Amino acid sequence: MEMSEYKEIFKAESEEHLQQLNEALLGLEQNPEDMEYINNMFRSAHTLKGMSATMGFNTIAQLTHEMENIMDMIRKSQMTLTEKIIAIQFECLDTLEVLVENIDNPDAVDVSTLQCKLHSIMSLPSTAQDTVAVSEPITNLTYPAPPKNIDTEMPAAQSISVTEEVSCKEVINKEIKFTQEELAEIQLTRAHDQEVLIVKVFLDESCVLKAARSSMVLMNLNKLGKVIKTKPPEKELEDEKFDFSFLVVAATSQSMGSIQHRIENISEVTKVEIIPLYTHKKDAVDHGEKVREEKILDLANKNTIQQKKNESVKTGQSIRVNIERLDNLMNLVGELIINKIRLNQLATDIRSKDIEEALGTLDRLTNEIQTEVMESRMVPIDQIFSRFPRMVRDLAKSEGKQISLVIEGKEIELDRTVLDEIGDPLVHLLRNAVDHGVESPQERAKAGKSSEGLVRLAASRQRNTVLIEVQDDGKGMDPAKLRDAAVKKGLMSKEEVSKLCDEEAFNLIFLPGFSTNAVITDVSGRGVGMDVVKTKIESLGGNVSVKSVLGEGSIVTLQLPLTIAIIQSLMIRTAGETYAIPLNNVVRDVGIRSKDIKTIEGQEVILLRGEVLPLLRLNSTLDCPVKVNDKENLIVVVVEKMGNHFGFVVDELLGQQEVIIKSLDSKVLRSVKGFAGATIQGDGTVCLILDIGTLV
Repeated sequence: MEMSEYKEIFKAESEEHLQQLNEALLGLEQNPEDMEYINNMFRSAHTLKGMSATMGFNTIAQLTHEMENIMDMIRKSQMTLTEKIIAIQFECLDTLEVLVENIDNPDAVDVSTLQCKLHSIMSLPSTAQDTVAVSEPITNLTYPAPPKNIDTEMPAAQSISVTEEVSCKEVINKEIKFTQEELAEIQLTRAHDQEVLIVKVFLDESCVLKAARSSMVLMNLNKLGKVIKTKPPEKELEDEKFDFSFLVVAATSQSMGSIQHRIENISEVTKVEIIPLYTHKKDAVDHGEKVREEKILDLANKNTIQQKKNESVKTGQSIRVNIERLDNLMNLVGELIINKIRLNQLATDIRSKDIEEALGTLDRLTNEIQTEVMESRMVPIDQIFSRFPRMVRDLAKSEGKQISLVIEGKEIELDRTVLDEIGDPLVHLLRNAVDHGVESPQERAKAGKSSEGLVRLAASRQRNTVLIEVQDDGKGMDPAKLRDAAVKKGLMSKEEVSKLCDEEAFNLIFLPGFSTNAVITDVSGRGVGMDVVKTKIESLGGNVSVKSVLGEGSIVTLQLPLTIAIIQSLMIRTAGETYAIPLNNVVRDVGIRSKDIKTIEGQEVILLRGEVLPLLRLNSTLDCPVKVNDKENLIVVVVEKMGNHFGFVVDELLGQQEVIIKSLDSKVLRSVKGFAGATIQGDGTVCLILDIGTLV
């Protein structure tokens, strides 16, 4: 079968499973006694193996199978978890990532050496392994003998019948046979207030990766409870020896509605039917076929009601959409908004009541379409954050440091375009926190700190922006050393740095070529990291600020717009030209008197609300023809950059307006500082959007 059309789907789902494996392995390293991490790894590896084998990617399937064998042996107490095993499993995950990335080139990586390492570990007796990372051997969970006098009506025979379809008129025509051990486990789950459900799952008949879908169903049911039995058996599910439906018997404390919602959200699952395995004694007054028939009627009615309740859930299933389609859709919405603004201007000239009413409806519909398109582009920031625990762990180990990474605000959403651009800046900030910020265990002990350092990565929503903070509890930054480093690097003179306050000295780290490291390493010393952060964030219309306390740590804050496609702007006019200032940068607009302007060292300033505010004549800043302005009253737009406020003197305020950002594709225009892009106004004229980050 030709599988090329499914490669992208395979890569996307494989990356998700590899991320889950990474997270579980990191958790296992921190909590080696928690067998749930092993179980999660086993399920993800099992699914990845089945998907790879189905697609014919045998190298991935074989390597995943070897990982799965080791996890299974640990789970069965046939092997003791060691640091060496964890290290090799991380090596396997790194290799699998390369193999998935180079899916069309199976010979990109030679896995024979890695497989030999895995085989050598499995062949060693438990006593010959490295130092044990856990205090006691890990043992399997065992269930005691089934308790007596459980208030539950269990079948006398060792089989229970389940209907093929949930219908009160149909007869029993399928059987699930339970062993004595499985029956004992079922009784024990009831004793712990869990319900035993029979879940029937129907797959789309066009489904190619049936084994992968069945594995995802089992993985989700195991998260919600415990899978007791499947029909057909799990081995046959893995080998795809079934049509397009299968049964699962699972114990859970979750409601049928939540389970049905969870399973139906799995791709290519078309229908889910759930029946409780049995009822309580109070519902059964007799034995035999009469009781069995009444029980099935009761369960069928309950399930029919539950299905009606969940009809709306089925409409919430998600699909994968190429990001290019969303970009094209956003561009079309942008053109629609531009034409809407044009129509509004024409309606103002015509002054027709009917046209105004029609445009009001058009305006509402356009806003709703825009909101829906914007929401469809929003992605949880966890997609970026989930990459960093592994990176921080590896970097800390390479430097002999003990670091705990705390992540907050994973659920915060950003536009996909913004999210794709902030990965590299966050990598630089986290590497700086580990390398420059957190001290070695010996240094921390001398300073009276715990041996384990803390790095915090947090996201939060603030109006129409998202704040991302990278904080460490390390040694902090010394402003004096920063000033000396700037002079030694030839970036500033002694006279210039002597005028800098401590907050301004902290911003020296963003200068190109600045570094306090005397030795260049793989991590730092070249003076390009923080410069990249500043340039990238400001190109997105955001700001960067830094605070630090010597001996206590540092915090770098990124302020980002939710989206960079459509923004709210303040429209202004100066020297006869119209410009847009992103509203995220605007603090306020005020009117001042020209006689209140003072000059300090050649810089015009004004005292505004107790703050000395530097003033910039926008026409001079943009090198526009300057007209003598002898007005007594002036208009000032106060903007913010990295925590500092500046005032732009403009000729006229035109009001707020939603604008569509068009990039300046020309190489000549891209090199001009001060402009973030352009937009088209309703009358068809082009208006430049000011980039406050590079303008002041």
